[in-house]
Amino acid sequence: MKGAFTTYRFPLAEVLPDAEAAAGYLHLDDAEHPAYAFMQSKLEELRRSAHEAVGGYVQCHVRSLDLQAGIIAVGRKALALDGGGAVADAVLHVDRQVAGYLRRSERVALFACTAGAVFSGQYKAYSRQGDYLEAYVTDALGSLTVENAMDRIQAALEAGCRQCGEAVSNRYSPGYCNWPLEGQRQLFGAIGANPTGIELTDTCLMRPMKSVSGIIGIGRQVRKREYGCAACSNQECIYRKIMHHTK
Repeated sequence: MKGAFTTYRFPLAEVLPDAEAAAGYLHLDDAEHPAYAFMQSKLEELRRSAHEAVGGYVQCHVRSLDLQAGIIAVGRKALALDGGGAVADAVLHVDRQVAGYLRRSERVALFACTAGAVFSGQYKAYSRQGDYLEAYVTDALGSLTVENAMDRIQAALEAGCRQCGEAVSNRYSPGYCNWPLEGQRQLFGAIGANPTGIELTDTCLMRPMKSVSGIIGIGRQVRKREYGCAACSNQECIYRKIMHHTK
């Protein structure tokens, strides 16, 4: 039995990056650059829009965690078998790196969040017109927006856990930290019905494309660790880019 999906909705104006954060992410240090002017106008346009970011999570108990195999079994209710024991609702093959980060987790939050279709639609429109600079800036703003929304969701989760004497881990997603992208199927199967409207393509990409999903560990002995960027070859990871900018 899966837990209920805890939902959050944010007007884009609340989760859009500010101009300074967006410029840093885009490596724009010249306010006279055409991309800078477009970035500012696009931010203002999106702030006035009625679009929303939507996301949330479902919490599950950790049934077992195999560090060597990189497998975590989660569920809400054990199912009796003829031979005894229990069956978890979902088994996630997260690989050893993520399994290690989730060590000592008593529960996990399986999350999904999207900045909405507005970014995907505008990115595609600019690309079709050959406006590649505009497409690039819009794509970057979408990436930052969905991460800001998920930051707020994780902060709310963390605040609730803290009241119970628990802590949360960083968040980890399929396609990063050696968790295969195909893990999206297991993850969304475990999340179940939810109001985000996110769909998976045949290649396990999310639609709308400015969406994130993954897992957060919860427990009394859980602690946040630095992302293992030094051991990761994914140069497109947004966490790598953000941390590089803030150093």
